[in-house]
Amino acid sequence: MSLKDTNEVTLARSADELVGLIRRRAENLFKTHQLLCSEAVLHTLNQGLEGGLPPEAAIRIASPFSEGIGGAGCACGGFSGALMAVGLFLGRQGLGARGLKTVQVKGRELHDLFRSEFGSTCCKVLTKKVRHDQKALMKLCTLHTGKAAQAAARLILEARPELVAQADLEFLCARDTKLSAGFNRILSVLRP
Repeated sequence: MSLKDTNEVTLARSADELVGLIRRRAENLFKTHQLLCSEAVLHTLNQGLEGGLPPEAAIRIASPFSEGIGGAGCACGGFSGALMAVGLFLGRQGLGARGLKTVQVKGRELHDLFRSEFGSTCCKVLTKKVRHDQKALMKLCTLHTGKAAQAAARLILEARPELVAQADLEFLCARDTKLSAGFNRILSVLRP
C-alpha cells in the first residue's frame, strides 16, 4: 500500500467516524428538546464542520422548516435541514457563480437516499402510523433527524474531504441529558 493509499484509508476512517459523531449530536440535540429536527441538523453540520454561520443564525434559518414546514407536515424537517446544509457547504458562492450542477446533484442524491431508506420525504407520510403515540413519534423523528444529518455529512465530506481536518470535535462529542438541557434553557432565560 502506498503512502497516498494509507492517507486515503486514514481519511476515510476519520470521515466515517466524523459522520457518526454528526448523526449522534443531531439526534442528541433533538432528543433533549433543545432543537427541532431541521434546526438540529443544520446547526450540527454548520457548527461541527465550521460552516461559517453564527450558531443562532443557523437555528433561525432552519426554524420554519421544522415539523414538516411549520407543522404543516410537508417536507420532513430533518431532510430539509440536511438540504440546507448541503447548500451551505456545496452551494454557489454568489450571483451567477459556477457550481449549481454540483449542489443540485448532491441535493438530488440526498433526496433519493432519504426516500429510498424511508419511502418518502413527506413528514405526514413518514409519521402517519405513529402520530397518535408521542413516544413512538419522538423515536421515529429522532431517527429521521440523525439519518438526515448522517446522509448530508457523508455527501458533503465526499465533495469536501478537507472539512474532516477542521471539524469541531468538542461540539460533536458533547452529549446532553434532558435534565441538563432543561437547566441550560432556564439559565438562558435568567441571564440578562
